[in-house]
Amino acid sequence: MLARAEHTRKCCGAILKDGLIRRDMLALVRQAFDGRYAVEREIGKGGNARIFLAIDEDGERVALKVLHPELLVSVAADRFLREIGLAGRLNHPHISRLLAHGEHDWLVYYVMTYVEGPTLREYLDHRSRMPVAEVARLAGDLLDALDYAHGLGIVHRDVKPENLVVSEGGAVLLDFGIARAVWAAGTDRLTRSGIAVGTSTYMSPEQITALVELDPRSDLYSLGCVLFEALAGRPPYAHRNEVMVLQQHLNEPVPDVRALRPEVPAPLATAIMRAMQKAPTARWPSAAAMRDALAGVAAQV
Repeated sequence: MLARAEHTRKCCGAILKDGLIRRDMLALVRQAFDGRYAVEREIGKGGNARIFLAIDEDGERVALKVLHPELLVSVAADRFLREIGLAGRLNHPHISRLLAHGEHDWLVYYVMTYVEGPTLREYLDHRSRMPVAEVARLAGDLLDALDYAHGLGIVHRDVKPENLVVSEGGAVLLDFGIARAVWAAGTDRLTRSGIAVGTSTYMSPEQITALVELDPRSDLYSLGCVLFEALAGRPPYAHRNEVMVLQQHLNEPVPDVRALRPEVPAPLATAIMRAMQKAPTARWPSAAAMRDALAGVAAQV
């Protein structure tokens, strides 16, 4: 196992040095998965992986995600694959399912259901902010998903607009368990590399300080930040310097979204503020509690 992990690291390091990965990643992935997946095109690039639209052996569209080689220099591939396997237990209408995962030569990959529709980031980039009723419905879908996953002991750790798809069937949360797997499989190289496990705009204070093991209330904080942005058209904390954003999460008062959008109903604004409290004990005790507090808000808008 150790020899295999070191082989993957060396291969990734050599590929990065050679520059091949930047020249034609699509061709490499097509060749590697020939006979298993028909890889159509690259559809995205996240913090952890390159994302490709592919067709599986049953003719179904799937999202094939290949970990960045620069990440694999700092993450033990075998342990990542063991950790990500835990996400295979998740089966919920508002969570993209993990279908497969593994390593093919130096490519470490995972396959998830493909969800048609824009990510929340794409939506906000085009429309700036969402109608209030849609945000309330979005919150209900995501809180249902988080309540289900938290009940199985799985914390997302990277709830952000890029990981949410706004589909016809409602909101769908992507990449459940991936950030946890990266964190758990990280070596000392991961800390030295400067690769963040999470996204600064949506990180909870305890995630920033890394002083305690994250529990479900960290996801609620991140969701509060996402809902704030969906309503206000800007994140709750923003600065050109990422370090300053992290300091704001730790020290700045929790903003009221009604200062930027007065028509937001008080129950929704209050729920978001409570989710974003600095101390986990001051937040909602669970996703279910926050969801129940928001029941009926969408119908009243």
